[in-house]
Amino acid sequence: MCQVAASITYQSLFRRFNKLSAMSGTALTEAEELATFYGLRVLQVPPVLPVQRADYPDAVYKTVKGKSLAALDELLNMHRDGRPVLVGTTSVESSEVFASKLRELGIKHEVLNAKADSAQREGEIISQAGRLKSVTISTNMAGRGTDILLGGNPAMMARLRVREALAAAAGTACPDVAENFYPAKLSEEVVAQLDAAGATLRAELAARPDSEGGPLLSLEALDEMLAVAASSADVYEGSANDLTRDAIEAVQDAFEAVLEPEKERVISLGGLHVIGTNLHDSRRIDQQLRGRAGRQGDPGSSHFFLSLDDRIFRLFGAERVKGLLDLLRVPEDQPIESPQVARVVAKTQEGVERYYFELRQKLSDFDGVLAFQRDATYVKRAALLNADAAEMSASLAACVAGTVSAIFAANWKDAEAPAARAATLVGKLGQFFPKLALPESALQGSRAEAEAAALSAAQAALVAQDAMLEEAKAGLSLEAARFVSLLQVDTLWTQHMKQLNYVKDFAGLKAYAQEDPLEVYRTEGDKLFDNMQKAYQQNTAFSFAQYNPKQKAAPADEA
Repeated sequence: MCQVAASITYQSLFRRFNKLSAMSGTALTEAEELATFYGLRVLQVPPVLPVQRADYPDAVYKTVKGKSLAALDELLNMHRDGRPVLVGTTSVESSEVFASKLRELGIKHEVLNAKADSAQREGEIISQAGRLKSVTISTNMAGRGTDILLGGNPAMMARLRVREALAAAAGTACPDVAENFYPAKLSEEVVAQLDAAGATLRAELAARPDSEGGPLLSLEALDEMLAVAASSADVYEGSANDLTRDAIEAVQDAFEAVLEPEKERVISLGGLHVIGTNLHDSRRIDQQLRGRAGRQGDPGSSHFFLSLDDRIFRLFGAERVKGLLDLLRVPEDQPIESPQVARVVAKTQEGVERYYFELRQKLSDFDGVLAFQRDATYVKRAALLNADAAEMSASLAACVAGTVSAIFAANWKDAEAPAARAATLVGKLGQFFPKLALPESALQGSRAEAEAAALSAAQAALVAQDAMLEEAKAGLSLEAARFVSLLQVDTLWTQHMKQLNYVKDFAGLKAYAQEDPLEVYRTEGDKLFDNMQKAYQQNTAFSFAQYNPKQKAAPADEA
């Protein structure tokens, strides 16, 4: 059975850093959340080149069928003109459905989603997404961090071509690229540079002490080598990295010469066109998709196709939009692209963002209650890991004192006869401390006197246990004390987190009784944390006092 040993929210994790900063092209819509959670201001930096992308108003349909047919029709029109098209979907399933329609129509396309075969070819697919007549279907999160260059990405293509050559030389398995992927056949001179880089790499691998009869290089190591070669990092002259850098530059120059006219052609057609087939829960993700077109001052356009059956409308406002369409007597296959509908759509998406923001804020508030307890526990754990013998002894002494105090608090009854009370206390103390030497008569005075006598006897038992462990093995007492202490910290913290999850569910129900769930969670959480501290002291004292190292068996007599 799986148990959570540690957890932390993203907000609490990031707040542990002394300094926070970031750059994003889509952070403006999240300015309030960034300010609330992290105290960060969002500053908008204007682009160097003016944005030339045309963002068409969202087209809203009554049904998914009407939306899908309209999006497909627009894709086909763009494809006939030769414009590259990027279709954004919100799930792997919807990307596969759209791809199946294109296969039926015989439209060549690429699918980029979270599937393993697709993810391995991410660089290849994105590098081709800006070429003439290219059609790419992608989930909204796929291909981030890579610009879609109009006419193709010669730098990425060059790296893939060089990787292919080096992988063959090193005996490394490398995914094949699509047929006719490379825009030009390389000259003999460039091929010779690739061969030289491959031969040098093969020689360097063969000279490694761990080659074991055959030069081997993982694909990950090869990609790392290509990243170094493609950068401006220093490399040794004549090394495989050096020759690889020359080969990448030569291949890139060859591809650029062929792709430049294609780039001009794509620009004249209007650049990349992005088709969105659904709205995400966050406007930021939709803006990421729109932003794939019109990069670096290039032309481009985007158009989102929506239906009232989409998840975001079904959950957060379909009735308002549907009522508007019914009022206007709009047929199922006719879109509405008006400022009034756009405002309703924007209002719906803002409502979704507000809903999830409030959920995250509540989660952060609840985690704030846990944060103090988590920090205190981690500080204690770190102290135990680094404690020396004196510090460990002091920690154990505190556990013993807390245990004795808890035993007296639970078992001292003023109305009970002194002899009977003393017998009970000695019995309880003996369960925790087997080496306890304490006569019952010592506990028949006042409570303060009895507790002082019991504490003195328990500390003496602790000293006796320490001596026994040291006699068995030098340093064993410290090792045992550290082990049992850390074991209790980890075990009790895991149990504490499980209990707090139950408390969180219980606290949520308290809202029906007009009680603040957060306050209920804080009150109950504090009680559980106090109980955990008492349990730590008692369990640690008990475990150390009971610890008995196994004795080695005596050697058998010789015959």
